[in-house]
Amino acid sequence: MLLARTDRGDTIIEVLFAITVFSLVAVGGLSLMNQGTGIAQRALEIGLVRQQIDAQTDALRYLNSAYIEGFQKDPTTGGVKTTTSTTVWDAVVTNHREAQSQDFDGVALADGCHMPGSTYHPFAIDITKLDDALNPDTSQAALSSLVLVPATKNTLTYAKVANNPLPEAEGIWIEAVQATANSGFYDFHVTACWTSPGQEVPVKLGTIVRLYVPQA
Repeated sequence: MLLARTDRGDTIIEVLFAITVFSLVAVGGLSLMNQGTGIAQRALEIGLVRQQIDAQTDALRYLNSAYIEGFQKDPTTGGVKTTTSTTVWDAVVTNHREAQSQDFDGVALADGCHMPGSTYHPFAIDITKLDDALNPDTSQAALSSLVLVPATKNTLTYAKVANNPLPEAEGIWIEAVQATANSGFYDFHVTACWTSPGQEVPVKLGTIVRLYVPQA
């Protein structure tokens, strides 16, 4: 007596449906992982750039404090006596003074980062040279390398002041703007711009620090 078989295998339609569902889940999972990696990388880049910006603002405050501490008026002329701190301040700030800053909206565009044009005087500070520049015995030698001219190339990974192999400001710069004509206040616009992988438009960050400068 023959018995009817009740077991059967999956049909081709069922197999294809299972493969389709698995593929959708796998692709969705990989996409989420990729997005998570990109978010984590951008968060890391922003954190590193904030440290670079803070280093530049701290250097400005340090120079400003040294200038105020060493500020001396000449009683005969009413001018300011030349000291190491005033020499360094003039080299870093006074010689790069501007009437206005670059429009922040034009810093990062689809074609890359845009530094201030030829009418501006952007700069960055090599913080490793600060103490030597303010030391009367070594000031002249260190002063020549204290102020950095920002590189015009687009910066990958994150904006920074790099010291290897040579000191260079990559995607970060400062603009020193006197608040009003002949006033004792300076607004320092610290800007960073860099090309982040996976981003169509470069990432930009900026801050403004106002410092008081005694006048003659």
